Amino acid sequence: MASQTAISLTANDPRVICLVPIGISYDSDIDKARGILLDLAGKHSKAKEVCGCPLTQLGSSGAVLTLDVWCADALSAVALKCDLLEQATRRFAVEGIGIPLQQMTVVLKNDRHVNRKQEKERTG
Repeated sequence: MASQTAISLTANDPRVICLVPIGISYDSDIDKARGILLDLAGKHSKAKEVCGCPLTQLGSSGAVLTLDVWCADALSAVALKCDLLEQATRRFAVEGIGIPLQQMTVVLKNDRHVNRKQEKERTG
């Protein structure tokens, strides 16, 4: 190893791939949402190359599409992600694409303590 030459193929390349996960509700049109996201990323000045927008997760309240975008550097990637999240939220509202909201079903059961207290009050 000491006599070998190591060549780093990335040492002079500051590019960064920016992953932007964006959730949509299950009743939303996946292809329409993907088209909107690709359109927004393609028009953004900090996006050097848009690689795709695959479906990457199925959650409890919605699906997640993840934009894959090459940026010039890490700072550009952070700014791109913030911009795209805001732009997508606004555009989805206009286009009728739902953002998933966490939902919880609560089941109330009779509490023995409460029932005993009510019985005492009735019987005196």
